[in-house]
Amino acid sequence: MKHTLLVFLVLALGLTLPAGERMMAAPEMAAAPAAAGAPATDAATLKDGYSLLNSLLGLFENLVPEKKAAAGEQKVTKDGLAMVDERLSQLGVDSRAALEAGLIDKIFFHRYQRLLMHYKLIIMPVVRGELLKDLIARAIDDFTWNVTYERWAWGDKDGIAKMTAALEEEFVQLMIYLDTRQKREELKKKIGKRMLPPPPPPPGKKKMEEKKPE
Repeated sequence: MKHTLLVFLVLALGLTLPAGERMMAAPEMAAAPAAAGAPATDAATLKDGYSLLNSLLGLFENLVPEKKAAAGEQKVTKDGLAMVDERLSQLGVDSRAALEAGLIDKIFFHRYQRLLMHYKLIIMPVVRGELLKDLIARAIDDFTWNVTYERWAWGDKDGIAKMTAALEEEFVQLMIYLDTRQKREELKKKIGKRMLPPPPPPPGKKKMEEKKPE
């Protein structure tokens, strides 16, 4: 089974991006377990929105290639894609714990979950002609369209550029969302007073105004 060219290009982007151009991942992510039966996240390891984004930016850091174990020796390392998959699963657990702890709101949570799902699709092996290929293509197309209003399809010569631009834009938007939380609340109050017509006066007050002599 061969991975798509898309996978290798994304992995290359993650592995070769200069450290100065991205935030460093949290060190505990390299060994964070994420097997089935999602592990609980205690208060000491809760991540806020910034930390969640930072950890996702470091998704492809410190990947250890799989090594062949000697006879009778237990294999302790995993290939890069397996490690990335575990990290994504752990971030899913971390983001839900952050939501339950009130560190992020529902809007950030669901958009972050969508990012995790998008990365999950990117690293999935796809066999030519497999039914999942069409489902993955539709999901990636939906993501790029919802974020940057660009259509995406298998075989596009600029498909990698479109997907990368959508990922970058979503990261930026989520970071701005966190940075402007207080300002957004202030704007909501101002806008809320103007976006709808004023409520009608109480029935009693309306009758009194109608009876006033001219």
